[in-house]
Amino acid sequence: MNELARAVAASAAGDIATVEPGTEARRYLFAPGFPGFSGHFPGNPILPAIVQLMTVVSFASERAGIPLKLAGVATAKFLSPIRPGEEVLVRYRKIAGEGNTLYDTAITAAGRPAAAFLLHLVPNKENE
Repeated sequence: MNELARAVAASAAGDIATVEPGTEARRYLFAPGFPGFSGHFPGNPILPAIVQLMTVVSFASERAGIPLKLAGVATAKFLSPIRPGEEVLVRYRKIAGEGNTLYDTAITAAGRPAAAFLLHLVPNKENE
């Protein structure tokens, strides 16, 4: 696991919760010193899209009990920026796709919609 992935996992601010059957949620707090803000953008930091995706993969991997990796992004919508120190809530539910499992994900920041993804995650066999 690289430094950024460790920092994402360390930013979890609460336990994993099942909010309804099949839907998992977890809070995160990306502090001003979080390495993902470095250079994105000086004087106006926002959480990069790749870090948002990494957060979902980290969360889903922990919940699954096995390392997962991103195999594809079916849809991605970025609705508002995520700033340092904002409470971030990541929710996903697994849905059956055509021959695979998709993760329907919603991210809110400070109570407002920030992003929505439909992701294809698969076991990361490289870490076995």
